[in-house]
Amino acid sequence: MIKFFRRIRLRLLSDMPVGNKFSKYLLYAIGEVVLVVIGILIALQINNWNENRKIGDIRITIYQNLLEDLRSDSNYIDEKIEEFNIGISAYDSYLDSYKASTLSMHDVLNNQNKLDFITTTLRFHNSTVTSLENTGEIKLIPSYLRKKITAFKRDQDYLIETNTQWNNNYFDRIENAGIYGSQPHLQNRIKDHPLLAERLGVEDNLEKIIWSIEIAMLYKRMNEQNMVSGLKKLKQELLYITESINTEITKN
Repeated sequence: MIKFFRRIRLRLLSDMPVGNKFSKYLLYAIGEVVLVVIGILIALQINNWNENRKIGDIRITIYQNLLEDLRSDSNYIDEKIEEFNIGISAYDSYLDSYKASTLSMHDVLNNQNKLDFITTTLRFHNSTVTSLENTGEIKLIPSYLRKKITAFKRDQDYLIETNTQWNNNYFDRIENAGIYGSQPHLQNRIKDHPLLAERLGVEDNLEKIIWSIEIAMLYKRMNEQNMVSGLKKLKQELLYITESINTEITKN
């Protein structure tokens, strides 16, 4: 391109009158400066284009990694919602057991022991967002989408923290049941060992054991309901972010 402009300039200079040497040299010098400036501008434009292309490639990779995390989280959320709902259904069935006309404390304890005492932990796939925040590359994402992604991660962290706190309260109550002489399913193991049951003080503390398990399972059920609600909200955020990322990919 520069050679093309230089040939045109030399042709114009050669057509000038021979006697006007000063003007010819002045124009030659100005022409050289203009050509150098044009060359620099072209080089800068090419460099900017290459940099933008590299940034675009990096951004596409970021989007692909985010989509992979979101797909994993989507399946994970569905699994956890189902898991929490199973616990809720088990507790509802336990409440139905009180519809019986007469119940002894042993009946109540036996019904409690049919409950699911396993708690659910949460761990989301947000390693890409964490890495982007640590490296500063999250700034490559448009502002509106960046805000949604960081808010999504905060909501994930909040659910994890809340679930952990509720589970800790649950474990405290279950621990109390153990201190009073029983833990879930222990009744089934010691029912043929009356001396052991007496030594553990199960009969003497039966009321306290039932109350401890009752409160523990109430904590568990309330947490499961809160988690289902929170996970459903998280799923809606996830779907919006996924759609937005796919839209941004089509722009590149």
